Amino acid sequence: MARSITKEEIKKLAKQLNLEILKEIGKGGQKQVYKVQNLASHEIKVLKVIIPDTELERLKREIRAVKIINHDNIPKILETNIEEITSSSQIAWILEEFVDGESLRIALNNGEKFSLKEIVVFLDTMFSILEITESKNIVHRDIKPDNIIIDNQEKFWLIDFGIARHLDLESLTKSNSPFGPCTIGYSASEQFRNRKKEIDIRADLFSIGVVCAEMISGSNPYLKNAKDILEVIKNIENRPLPLFKIEGDTQYLFARFIKTLGDNRISRRPRTVKETKRLFDLVKSTLKF
Repeated sequence: MARSITKEEIKKLAKQLNLEILKEIGKGGQKQVYKVQNLASHEIKVLKVIIPDTELERLKREIRAVKIINHDNIPKILETNIEEITSSSQIAWILEEFVDGESLRIALNNGEKFSLKEIVVFLDTMFSILEITESKNIVHRDIKPDNIIIDNQEKFWLIDFGIARHLDLESLTKSNSPFGPCTIGYSASEQFRNRKKEIDIRADLFSIGVVCAEMISGSNPYLKNAKDILEVIKNIENRPLPLFKIEGDTQYLFARFIKTLGDNRISRRPRTVKETKRLFDLVKSTLKF
């Protein structure tokens, strides 16, 4: 079993980097995420720490993804010691730009309602990001409310490329593994069924469709009332997204567009981001805000 990162190790690392730990803001697997302040400049940043013996290659790929995408709505990596790791006993770290806001998950849990205009802004942002990721042969694979930040200017940010798939690199997931890296409820069937040859940008489009459904209705249609993970999987593979009634969507074209993005059949989703944006532009011309 891989060891966990101790509080003493975190404190020692923060001292070395001249940082003050303000609070823990995320934790998963062997990765821990902190809001920190530089003791000299007083700048607020994000510090990610990880035990490299289990996830070193994924960490390298997360750094690679963020650096080559370089989008205004993805927090920038400021520093990292990943290149200097020589022993599994060391801590790998990433220092990132801090986004002052809250996750979409928190907003949804607080019962926040999103207007048609806000969802359109969200989609425009996500498609702008995906246009670049597609050109770089990268699939995020974990687009969900927890990985979307809404800042104080109501700007949407996409975070956490920790399980991003680099289509131009060898997969890190064993081909005979029954499940691929994913978040059940937001991942397309080709992703959680680990059908590697089918995974492309359409997996991210599916996730965006599900997130939009949640922003519209307040709940994830696949997770709602499901008793367990197997029922969620069954819902995704057998039950399409509902056709939502949305104020301002006078011709139901927006609702149909969301339904198409989140279609459980990969062949029914747009094949590329360019095609997606072309369809979305047509849909937007029919909306009344």
